[in-house]
Amino acid sequence: MSRRFQASDAPARGLAGERVVLAGFGNQGRAQAANLRDSGANLALALRPGRSRDAAREAGFTVLDPAEGAREADILMLLLPDEAQADYYSAELAPHLRPGAALGFAHGFALGFGLLEADPGLDLFLVAPKAQGDEVRRLYRRGQGAVALVGVECDASGRAWQRALAYAEAIGCLRAGALESSFREEAVSDLFGEQAVLCGGLSELIRAAFDTLVERGYDPEVAYFETLHEVKILADLIHRRGIDGMRGFISGTALYGDLSRGRRVIDEATRHRLKTLLDDIESGDFAREWIDENRRGRPELERRRAADAAHPLEAAGRSVRAMMPWLEEEA
Repeated sequence: MSRRFQASDAPARGLAGERVVLAGFGNQGRAQAANLRDSGANLALALRPGRSRDAAREAGFTVLDPAEGAREADILMLLLPDEAQADYYSAELAPHLRPGAALGFAHGFALGFGLLEADPGLDLFLVAPKAQGDEVRRLYRRGQGAVALVGVECDASGRAWQRALAYAEAIGCLRAGALESSFREEAVSDLFGEQAVLCGGLSELIRAAFDTLVERGYDPEVAYFETLHEVKILADLIHRRGIDGMRGFISGTALYGDLSRGRRVIDEATRHRLKTLLDDIESGDFAREWIDENRRGRPELERRRAADAAHPLEAAGRSVRAMMPWLEEEA
């Protein structure tokens, strides 16, 4: 079992005396900046000119040029997209960081796959909230917090763990708790979860089930309800209670179908393909492919997304969702 951390494990002084600078103002950057401000952190953002910089200033944050932010930082949190971190760090930030400063990450991708090489005189820590940015902010405002994975790759100052836990506390994560991990473990498991289940696997399973019904002559809108719309009901139950807990809230018919037919869908051949998917991630092949795709302007990503957007499932979904305009308000 991993070590677990709670608020009582954070240093009593928290982030007092530390200048915290965030590089990035996207999904996680906006949320973490707001939480840090509410926690009383001595905070600034290091941003290039552009929409993010303008938005951060409009939100009332102190905004510095990247070089100035790096020079001021005791803790520099790198919250840029995975594919941009290494180049941005080496060009804009690395020459200006002081020895003994800390470089923090919310995802293990860049260090876990050897894409970014940091000065050995820096603390390197990971605080990876297991929630999207808007959820990190929503939970904080409710007096709760998102569970995080935390880890230290380099403890140059002797205070890297204290800094990591103080940062996790300041953004609300230690209200729920944190699990010890590593950059490599967090990066591999995160990518695998996204590809096998949360995004890739789920999307393809929904489309395949939708196609199967429609090809047999069933109405596309009915197929949409049964293969996509009701996913939320089961996902919410699983999220709150786990798989076995969910099974206590469905009909006997659904339960028997689950237990007797689920392994026809996810059979040994599927499990073998999951292992090859994990091999692809662990070897670094996926990370290298993704970086190369970005350097080429994302042509394959755009081609695939356009093809999926034209799938009949999407037209059926637009028609069904028009019956429930409140869904847009919930988003």
